[in-house]
Amino acid sequence: FKLSEHAIRLAMKIKKGFEDKGYDFMCVSATNQQFPILSYEQIERLKGEFSFDDYGPADENHRYVRFCTSWATKPEAVDALIAAI
Repeated sequence: FKLSEHAIRLAMKIKKGFEDKGYDFMCVSATNQQFPILSYEQIERLKGEFSFDDYGPADENHRYVRFCTSWATKPEAVDALIAAI
């Protein structure tokens, strides 16, 4: 539980960062995985600096992506992601 607490806390910070900037999500997740919907342009801009998975098309201009945190995720990496979105 101690290891997952860190991952989930940082995932919730990612979720809030996307929510605060008006992003929608594929689903509501209370886990260490978050699924925001990004435009192709946003994906291209973020993929060189951040690691995330492409989960497929949301519509013709957007895709579902997955950000996943772990026990090893650094808080400063989450802060950098939030600043970049």
